Amino acid sequence: MADLLTRPLLRRDEPAWGSRVPWLAAILATAWALLAGFALCVLPGVAMWIAEGAVGPLGDPLRIGSRVWLTAHRAGLEVGDGAFTLAPLGLTLLFVLLLHRSARWAAHSAGVATTRGAAAVVLPAVVTYVVGAGLIASLSVSPGVAGDPLTAMLWAALWSAAAVTTGVAHESGLLAEWWWRVPPLMRAALAGAAAAVAGLVVVGAVLMGVSLVIHLGRTGDLATALDAGLLGTTLLVAGCALLVPNLVLWSAAFALGPGFAVGTATSVAPDGVTLGLVPAVPLLGALPSSLPGSVTWLVVAGPVLAGVLAGVLVHRRLGPVRGVSAADVPEDEADVDEVDDEEESAAVPLAQAAGVAAGAGAIAAVAMAVLALLSGGSVGAERMTALGPVPWEVAAATFGLVTVPAVVVVLGLRLRRRAVDAADEAVDEAVDEPVDGAAHAVDVDPADRAVDTAEGEPISVKEEDPPPPPPER
Repeated sequence: MADLLTRPLLRRDEPAWGSRVPWLAAILATAWALLAGFALCVLPGVAMWIAEGAVGPLGDPLRIGSRVWLTAHRAGLEVGDGAFTLAPLGLTLLFVLLLHRSARWAAHSAGVATTRGAAAVVLPAVVTYVVGAGLIASLSVSPGVAGDPLTAMLWAALWSAAAVTTGVAHESGLLAEWWWRVPPLMRAALAGAAAAVAGLVVVGAVLMGVSLVIHLGRTGDLATALDAGLLGTTLLVAGCALLVPNLVLWSAAFALGPGFAVGTATSVAPDGVTLGLVPAVPLLGALPSSLPGSVTWLVVAGPVLAGVLAGVLVHRRLGPVRGVSAADVPEDEADVDEVDDEEESAAVPLAQAAGVAAGAGAIAAVAMAVLALLSGGSVGAERMTALGPVPWEVAAATFGLVTVPAVVVVLGLRLRRRAVDAADEAVDEAVDEPVDGAAHAVDVDPADRAVDTAEGEPISVKEEDPPPPPPER
């Protein structure tokens, strides 16, 4: 009874390690993630169906939910003469987290400890999710609106493979093992690229927040004009929240310089704003209608700071400027502190360090181009066929604004460290010389020591007799 009272109310016991076969654990976990994600998409449609008196067939909210699910996976929909491919990245991230968590549960249940065991979980999970995507795509078909099952299955395979692989590797401990198998220089470049991308996302979030606060009145007016009622307003707020990651990436593209589009022949960039009619979405009320001239280009300082951060991290990852040799290791600590990895102990040349920093900038450019691609899309025909930034422009701007500061910072820090190390080494040598001479003088027999006179002739110095012992009492 005492155990029942002290047990947490919402505790969910983990299954025993290795209690299920891998393929069964993978299918169960992925089916749960698939159904949970689909239920989240169906819930708004069911709520609207109930609010309208449940007049139409129940298949209508299921069909709406399947279309939302496909859109979140960027599978897209064919709507009349246009296409709807803009994915709300907030919902996409939620699906990825569900897959990641279910994959960890499957890895724990299957007792995954090797790469082969991880593959035995990942492959059935991906197949299950792909089959589910095909079924959901077939459910979304109606006159005038259709989803492509092949495209849906392809995107489902990509999302599930990435989320399930990282989840299984995380739970089994293989992720750290795979990371340390990567060459040290590549690890430094990847760490610098991750820091740069994170910095750019933070810059985008700050810009979006500032613009939203400045144009808060316009955003409120758009929400009021829609007059969607309590349920409709709730769903509208939830939809806008799911679009926040998209606008954060668009704001990052604005800080980089290329900016983004909200329809064909439109542009929101530091060099000017050209907007036409935009969708009546309250979140889009934060878009600026004008900019304060050339002062706007100060936003480029954000990406430059991201490049500086990447350079600092690359410098720290590259290790010491002067290599660690065997002579630097004390004899009594040679067995304990022995340097096993010769690549990490050797000093990295300046040219190679600059190459690693440039590699970090290139990786960050590719990552930002992928994020720009995922954040954009189309929401219909004619003017609404182009929303978001252009991926190759974002990649070029990222490479320029991140690589140059990163390389300069790495070279500057390593040159400074080299000069400091050289000065310290010179000081150490100057301090060690008198000590060595004094030690040599102590080793000489006192009877053989001599003092030079002014004429240059040595005078022997004899050791004084020790004092007599004290008298005995």
